[in-house]
Amino acid sequence: MLIHPILSKRNRLLVYWLIWLIIGLGQSLLISYSSGISVVAAFSDGFISALIFGMTAIALWFPANQFKQGIKNMKMTLINHLLMAVIALGIWVFLTKLLVLAFLQEGELYKSFWENSIYYRLGAGAFIYVVVILTYYLLISMDNIARKDMREAKLENMLKEAELMMLRSQINPHFLFNSLNSISSLTISDAPRAREMVIKLSDFMRYALSRKEDRTVKLQTELENLRLYLDIEKIRFGERLEFREDVSDECLKVKVPNMILQPLYENAIKHGVYESPDKVRIKLTARRLNGAISISISNDFDPETIAHGGTGTGLNNVRRRLELYYGNRAWLKTVKEAGLFTAEIYIPEHTDMENE
Repeated sequence: MLIHPILSKRNRLLVYWLIWLIIGLGQSLLISYSSGISVVAAFSDGFISALIFGMTAIALWFPANQFKQGIKNMKMTLINHLLMAVIALGIWVFLTKLLVLAFLQEGELYKSFWENSIYYRLGAGAFIYVVVILTYYLLISMDNIARKDMREAKLENMLKEAELMMLRSQINPHFLFNSLNSISSLTISDAPRAREMVIKLSDFMRYALSRKEDRTVKLQTELENLRLYLDIEKIRFGERLEFREDVSDECLKVKVPNMILQPLYENAIKHGVYESPDKVRIKLTARRLNGAISISISNDFDPETIAHGGTGTGLNNVRRRLELYYGNRAWLKTVKEAGLFTAEIYIPEHTDMENE
């Protein structure tokens, strides 16, 4: 901590000198009440004494900060402070007497008062020295705690970022492997469709790579990306896959985590179209409500086959990403009933982690 904790902040400096003004006023009143010197001499002594000690106390921070570095050696620290106290008090006493005598005309009377009050003055100065040093140590400790909290917050944020990147990195390879398997099958049964799927996959991956640094995107952009994915799957499954969107216009500009819906679509395709010979309908609905948006993706499924497939990795991925982005302000819930599987996401409209 090289920056002076008082000089570096204007408000602290104003409060600092206000405290010394109060100390000078109190000392002046005490001297005027308890001694035989004039009011002018009493107030000159009080305010000049406070001014000099205030300036000396500011300088004391630099050795105090150095002594703090070796606080484990308590004996040496105490010796250093004892020497610094002697030097500081010596400078304070010498300059106070010199300047007051230069200002006053009644020097002899003030000299007599000075000699009678020197021990009280030194005692008060020693007490103030201890208070000043303890205050500096308190400020240094507060600064260290603040720095530690900042480092921990930065580390936590870095860990969160790393986990988010890891979770997002799970999406593209998983989808890519599935797509390549589909292309491999189509090269044997339908080469033109395989070629079309390669082109669509290229467009999708180009988009995914261009957006990899984005934390959040508008829902409209997210949906455009997902349509590329559905186009790829549509090539393979044809009429067996039917997709509909019901999105209110006010939802389109709300930002959502990039590719947060991708695992939900993959889940709908896997447990709907992959495992059923019948036509499967996938429907996306988005509505704005109470400062948030609700996005649901529902698909038909065969109750007899869904119990045997999947480990829930995609859904867990989405839940964890929502938690990292929004804490407990967002959630994912799933419902299975009457041959219809629905995954619903609730996302607040505003968050500190959004990219502007």
